[in-house]
Amino acid sequence: MTKDRFFSVVTLAIVLNSLLIGSAFAGFGFGSDDVGKSGLDFAKGYDVNTVTTVRGRVVSSPQTGEKEHIFVDVKAGGETISLNLGPKSFWEKKEIPLHPNDDITAKGSKAQGKDGKTYLMVQKLTNKTTGSEAALRNDQGRAAWSGWNAGGMMQGGGMMRGGGGMMRR
Repeated sequence: MTKDRFFSVVTLAIVLNSLLIGSAFAGFGFGSDDVGKSGLDFAKGYDVNTVTTVRGRVVSSPQTGEKEHIFVDVKAGGETISLNLGPKSFWEKKEIPLHPNDDITAKGSKAQGKDGKTYLMVQKLTNKTTGSEAALRNDQGRAAWSGWNAGGMMQGGGMMRGGGGMMRR
């Protein structure tokens, strides 16, 4: 094997390896098992750079979708947005009823799924019709169901400040 051919084969192997590794990190979640048909990681894919507030009318009842997360569709302006409300077990504890035609305001990270739908990973939800509110994530997008409540405190009494942590028992 000539020196030029050897370098060509090595270069090709490096390029192919990079492509395979790169595809594992595509989309939100960086290859997480939580990525579903939308291509989004609803547990870890919250992007503080895409936070927006949506005001609209509920057009579907809450339903279980990808990875047992609850979704409800909202008509806001001219578009339909699918609100991600967290895992079914978490959402059921929130006891916030949502029904078609309820007026809502939702703040969260907006993303376009590879399925063509627009999603909002909800941080805070207000049902204007009933007056109910729910905090589902903190300001950094950390999900309350991940062991942190919306205020950033760990469940069980611990808290993090300035990169350090302390656990009270």
